[in-house]
Amino acid sequence: MTQENSVSSQKKKIIEKNSKLISEKYSIIRTPLFHKTYATNVSVNRTDVDFRVELFNEKFQTEDECVYHSDGLMILTAEAAKILSDCLSEKIKEFEKENGEIIVSRKKII
Repeated sequence: MTQENSVSSQKKKIIEKNSKLISEKYSIIRTPLFHKTYATNVSVNRTDVDFRVELFNEKFQTEDECVYHSDGLMILTAEAAKILSDCLSEKIKEFEKENGEIIVSRKKII
């Protein structure tokens, strides 16, 4: 078996395993520390070990610059970031199918 076939076979096994996990029944229990954060903009950065999503809700214009009010920071493992990306892509496609294309103002991107 070539290395390419071996990698392909490994990917196939991972996909099959994840498909089984997704179809399993599960519950979510929200702890006393649970909270919601509303965000109108985000900044996504990465370090050598994780991904960081800064959540913004307000933007203020001063004489010198724009100042963003950060309400929180999500720190994600690489795997969690990939899962979030895949899930968001799927949900955005569903939303746009029902509601039309989401127009993104380039002024909102940091």
